[in-house]
Amino acid sequence: METGKQVIVITHDLLAKDFEGIKGSNEAEIKAALTSVLVQLLLHDLEKLWNILYRIDVNEQKVKALFAGSDATVIAPSLADLIYKRVEQKALTRLQYK
Repeated sequence: METGKQVIVITHDLLAKDFEGIKGSNEAEIKAALTSVLVQLLLHDLEKLWNILYRIDVNEQKVKALFAGSDATVIAPSLADLIYKRVEQKALTRLQYK
């Protein structure tokens, strides 16, 4: 399996541990599913979301800057991008030191 595909598979698997319902076989599909889950968490379980963000180790300043925005539907896509990039970094590190 090529490295790019391996990174996507590992990233998906890592995200699926923290977010229910994450499906997809490419970055765009995974981010779309993640955005949907994030909207629900932003509206209904913000404490759980903060715990996940802490565990994943997403940059706190970037997250706080997003939360200065308006509502969940505006925040979620950008937050999904931040989360995806952070988890993708972890996937690359795992492959590098495999």
